[in-house]
Amino acid sequence: MKRLLAAIIAWFVVCGAPGPACALYLPQERIPTDSPIYRDLERLATRYGVSAAFLTTRPLRRISVLGYMRELERLVPESASDPAYRRAMRFLDPDAPGAVRPLLHTESDDGGRLEASPYASLLYSEDTRNNPEINRDYRLGVVLGAQLDTSSIVVADFYEGNASQGGRGTPDFGDFNSLVEGVNFNSWVHEAYVDFPVSKIRFLFGRTWLRWGPGETGTLALSDAAPALDLLGARGRFGKVRYDQFVSLLDPGPQSYLAGHRLSWQPTLGLSVGLTEMARFDGTSQAILYLIPFVPYSFWEKRPKTGGVSPDDSTGEQLQKNNVLWSADVSWVARPGWRVYGEFLLDDYSFSSDYKPDMFGYQAGVDWRRPLGDDAMGALFEYTRVHNFTYSVYHNHDFASDGFPIGYVLGPDVQRLAGELSLEHGANWEIAVGAEWLRKGEGQVGDPWLKEDGEVDASEFQGVVEKDVRVTGRVTYSPLRSVRLQATAGHGRTENWRHVAGSDEEGVPFALSARLEW
Repeated sequence: MKRLLAAIIAWFVVCGAPGPACALYLPQERIPTDSPIYRDLERLATRYGVSAAFLTTRPLRRISVLGYMRELERLVPESASDPAYRRAMRFLDPDAPGAVRPLLHTESDDGGRLEASPYASLLYSEDTRNNPEINRDYRLGVVLGAQLDTSSIVVADFYEGNASQGGRGTPDFGDFNSLVEGVNFNSWVHEAYVDFPVSKIRFLFGRTWLRWGPGETGTLALSDAAPALDLLGARGRFGKVRYDQFVSLLDPGPQSYLAGHRLSWQPTLGLSVGLTEMARFDGTSQAILYLIPFVPYSFWEKRPKTGGVSPDDSTGEQLQKNNVLWSADVSWVARPGWRVYGEFLLDDYSFSSDYKPDMFGYQAGVDWRRPLGDDAMGALFEYTRVHNFTYSVYHNHDFASDGFPIGYVLGPDVQRLAGELSLEHGANWEIAVGAEWLRKGEGQVGDPWLKEDGEVDASEFQGVVEKDVRVTGRVTYSPLRSVRLQATAGHGRTENWRHVAGSDEEGVPFALSARLEW
């Protein structure tokens, strides 16, 4: 209880200071789900057949990943010269080549630590998929982390930035209360959380991202394409099995919630399996029910209910109904140098005489990697298909947050084939060439199948199908942990652009990004 109280007090203390998260070396810090270190871990697992435990259930703690790296070097000594290994160690060990210590670092005698790292980042992207086509994302912030003892931590990532697009972008607050009067440059919380253990269970309270599944271009049940979740979560590891669960408040006005729990199993060093169940529901009074571990979420919809229906909901369906989906995924290193993975999502399937279209999605990928002296070459191919009407239901418990899908980044009614060939020149340079073939119907999250629609084939695209084919090249330069520069350019052609028949668009999508940390 002392540790819990200390964590809560530190949470409120940190919330009064500025901050962002990915530039620290605190052992208990959760590595953000969009960190490039995860791709390096996948490459190491593919090349050497030894996967980081529960890599498909992100984020991972820094101390867990560092333990994996040390064990990999012990099992396969030559892995220490791998470019991916050397890049990853910059994020994990402050004494590794290329590592840069945070600007501020203090430590007390009882194990408490405080680290702070200012940063600047910029993104300029011009692409027909953006809306509008040009997206600018400029930020100035500081990562602040406090280690309360050897096992508890508080991390905050606050910044000043302009309005930008995407689930990780900055909302448009206008310029009324902006940092500089008349300029849309505002304060925002990127991530802020407290993470602490009680016995063998770790608890999480705060605002952060979760990502469950092995997909490279996006996972199907719980991706990190949506805005950060404000949640209460817990996780425990029992031998080769890990259990994760959370409940997140999506919108306090209508009291809309998202819940998820997942079982991960790693029977061998090269094989991992995951089972996920997600639920969308309404009502603060029900949130505690979804924190009960292991109980299937469909049970809470079926339990008897009397009273308690909102007067604004004449049907009672908002409180009495939920929307549940399930997914199963696997990642397997069939042999050193080759990794295959896949995920199957089931949102709705009728086992009764009541007709419903089959709402599901599936994804499959193959990852290949081999060394070239001090360099390395790799290739990744991935196919994704999500049927129409998936993620949505007639009583509006849709898997979305602030207009962004919680599941696959492109939502439902989509088919995508993507591939990339990459060359890692040492630990500092990476050159990649990619190609993509995309088909996207007009189906969106929030467009459910209704009974009056009759029998439909959810595998058929809805409306005017947008067809996109593109090739891209990417160069990444990262000589230090604190410096990452990336440029992407290509050529794309889109038929039926914005789902307008006969409207074709051809262009040169490109993006420039940079991140500097101190």
